[in-house]
Parts: sequence; structure tokens; C-alpha cells
Amino acid sequence: MTKTGLQQRRQEDLTTNLHRHTKITFNLFQNLYTSLRIPLFILDIPALNSSLPPHQIVEGLSRQNIIHYGLIKDVGFTSTLDKYRLHFETIGLKFYTTRSFNREIKSLVTSHYFLCSPDLTVHVVVFYNKTKSTLWHGGVHWRKELNDSCVADKENFFKHAGLYDRFGIVKKGNLLFPENVAQFLDAAKNSLFLECNYTRAQQFFAQHPPDNAEESLKFQRKARQIIARAKQYLDDLGIPFWLSSGTCLGWFRQCDIIPYSHDVDFGIWIKDYKPELVTAFERGGFFLKHVFGKVNDSYELSFQAGDIKLDLFFFYEEVDYMWNGGTHHETGQKYKYIFPKFTMCWTIFLELKVRVPCPPRPYIEANYGKNWSEPVKDWEWNKSPPNVRENGVWPKEEWNEVIQVY
Repeated sequence: MTKTGLQQRRQEDLTTNLHRHTKITFNLFQNLYTSLRIPLFILDIPALNSSLPPHQIVEGLSRQNIIHYGLIKDVGFTSTLDKYRLHFETIGLKFYTTRSFNREIKSLVTSHYFLCSPDLTVHVVVFYNKTKSTLWHGGVHWRKELNDSCVADKENFFKHAGLYDRFGIVKKGNLLFPENVAQFLDAAKNSLFLECNYTRAQQFFAQHPPDNAEESLKFQRKARQIIARAKQYLDDLGIPFWLSSGTCLGWFRQCDIIPYSHDVDFGIWIKDYKPELVTAFERGGFFLKHVFGKVNDSYELSFQAGDIKLDLFFFYEEVDYMWNGGTHHETGQKYKYIFPKFTMCWTIFLELKVRVPCPPRPYIEANYGKNWSEPVKDWEWNKSPPNVRENGVWPKEEWNEVIQVY
């Protein structure tokens, strides 16, 4: 018998063993996917956290009743399952891309596979290309029949859609792992992904056709460049940020930059502020436009890049709300903008991986009211937002510190 024939026979024997026994074992399944050269990598949190040698990790996995694997792109996996008659439960999800900023492009993909037996559940999470530098997986929507036949682990990180920077795979013993396990685990804890709502964007543009004037298109191109550059500097400093104010509204309402906004807005937790932030931006060609407030109260930075302003709003956390401050440079009047509690999710905006407030609607409604879907071009920063409150006045003796305009 030829080498190819022996390999085929071995695969058939493994498959027969799987079908003959209702008890699917870790070793049996591992031998099959290794023989078939399916690049499944380990996603089990205990195994990824383990510093044990590979053979001891294998022993630990063999005692579990559910094993989690990852697979980058579903190339050939489905056909392999069909060929060897392995019945995996599948979860189909709509996978959205952002090739067109105001148009929804759908393709149905399978993001999760489950091979179930009374003693072991094999779960495969499939990662797909989202952009050139990111990978995405969908969430698990547990069906009743899946609960009845599979061991469920609903608290794992892949229960929601997730977005990751692209990562490599390395081999340790007979197992594959994410190349940088610590980095992967950190990304997994904060991977929650929220797709821009293209249906909402289409509805918005149906009522308010896109502004295709050259001036507006030029601003949108420049704004995208500003977001990309600012993202690079903040990422390099390890400072998390999110799309805020009008930039967040543009993402939420129309999956695009609002052409008449004329600036870009980011939110940053004050606890993440670093003094070297200003230097990094200035080295990158941004010019400091103003500094308002103090680090411990109503801090705000604005930079100018060409004819576009970048506002960095620093947020403070109270027991039951979040807020950022504002200062009137002529009167010293202080303002406070109140937001309900929120966390952050990843999204793709203009092909960039950025964060947005999560959940976004309460954040948007706090800042723009229930009529956020209607364009408002005459907007007064200290009067129009429904969440703005007067917050005292800066003492005149402090103005040189708290009101710096360049």
C-alpha cells in the first residue's frame, strides 16, 4: 500500500472509531485533526495560562468535558467534516464588512462548530479576516437543542462577537497555540465587538442624501487621516481612547464622518492620561491649540492639524455616572457633561480598529437627545447638549493655568 493509501486508511480508522463510540475523547479527536492537518489551535483559558510542558497540558485537556479550539478562516474544514461524516452543530452568522461606508455587504459564515457527545464537547471558534490587520469571530447564540446535546461554557470570551489584532500560531509539542499567549489573553478579555449598523446608515442617507460636495469629501478624507494618526500616537503610548461627541454620532448614525462637523473628537479616561501625550502629538505634526482645566478637574486638550481640530475630552468616573468638563475661555465658566455608565467595545470605522462607548445609544442620547437621527448644523457646545450643566467658575487667579489658548 502506498504512503498516501496508508494515510487515508489511518484517517478512515480514526473516523470509524469516532463513530463507533458515543464517547469522543480528546486524544481521539486530536489524532484525527492532526492526521488531517487541520490547523486547530488551543483556546482553553486554563491551557493558555498554563506554564506546564505540552504533554502535561495534553493530560489536563484530556480530563475536561469541553475543549475549545480556534481556526483562522474556515478553509476546507466543512468539506473535511462532510468527507469523514463528523456531525458538528453549526452556528451561522451574518458577517459584515466595511468596504463601503454607507452600504451593507453581507455574507453568511459559520463562526462556531460543536461536536457533541455525552462525555465531551469539541468547540471550534472560526476567526475571519475583518480588515488587513484584524480578525473577527461571531458570538454564540445558544439554541435549546444545542444546550440539550452539548456541554455549554457560556461564560467564555467568545460568547460575544470579538475583534483582535492579527496574530500568529506556533506549535508546542503536538499542540498549536496563539504565538503570544499573554497578548492574546489580554486581547480576548477586551475583545467585545460592535458592528456599525449599516441598515440604520442606509435609512439615514435615504432621508438625508450624502453631501458629495468636494469640500465635504475633502474634510472627510482629512478627518480619516487625523483619526489614523492620532490612533497611532495613543496606541504607542498605551492610552485607550474611544470615538466621542460628533465623531461617535457619525459612526452610530451613518457609519461615516459628519461632513459639517469640522473636527474630530476622542474620549479618554483621566486615569489613563500621560504627560508625554502632548509631546507625542507635537512631534507628529499636531499643534497644541488649547489646554482647559486641570488634570483633576475638567481637563481638555485640543490640537490643530492643518484646518482640522482634534479634541481630547478626559472623562471622570463617579459612583453612578461619568462626566467630562468644558470651559468657556472668555468667562471662565465651567461646564459638566453627564453620561450614564458605559464601558468600551471595538468597532471598525473607516477601516480602522477603534473603540466606541458600549452600549452606544444611551451615550448618544445623553449628548444629543432622542432626536439624534436628525442633522443639526447650528450647534452650541455649551447650550445645545441636553446633558450639559453649569459647574461653577474658575477663579481669575487660576486662569493662566486652566485657560491656555495658543
